[in-house]
Amino acid sequence: MNLVLVEDHPELRATFAEMLATSPRHRLVAAYASAEDAMAGIPMAAPGLVIVDLDLPGTSGVQLIQWLGKALPDVPAVVWTIHEGRDVVYAALKAGALGYLVKSLDPAELRAALEEIEGGGAPMSPRIARRLLRDLVDGVPAPSPGDALTLRERDVLRAVARGESHKDIADGLGMSVNTVHSHLKHIYKKLHARGRAEALARAQELGLIVRR
Repeated sequence: MNLVLVEDHPELRATFAEMLATSPRHRLVAAYASAEDAMAGIPMAAPGLVIVDLDLPGTSGVQLIQWLGKALPDVPAVVWTIHEGRDVVYAALKAGALGYLVKSLDPAELRAALEEIEGGGAPMSPRIARRLLRDLVDGVPAPSPGDALTLRERDVLRAVARGESHKDIADGLGMSVNTVHSHLKHIYKKLHARGRAEALARAQELGLIVRR
């Protein structure tokens, strides 16, 4: 099976290629450092599977998976990431990811996951599978991070992502600077972020914003 990897760190692209070297049935035909490059190159690479990191510059991994589902519905995507947070997992799966693998897996586990896909399966790292099973048994609804933010909070979040100052946001949205601070406090809480940078990173992972 021909594979495409979307990963912005060159060291991790090299590591992934090394892990595949022990698998005679799988070949890495292309690797891209951004979702934008992947969107341009994947149709020509004609892979059987796309491996997607979630932490990408610009368009997020979740948004790339959504694009694949619409533009190339016959090309499945699997997440390969360090993130195991429940909201991120659900966002990726809702976007259309066929499986969810963490980067700590070893070459044998990677080969097994790829073979599972070829056999019609949907591989999950063990901790992820256990979390989903617990949610199913307990009847816990899948989180909707985008729905958790109010329309005004999303307006503020997008303005922050554009690099606007608190005063610019207040002027642009017709509110006081204190109200901007209040909205940001609520955004940080809902996204489980400890500050602006972490909130923007989490929002990008979840496909709520596109950072350029």
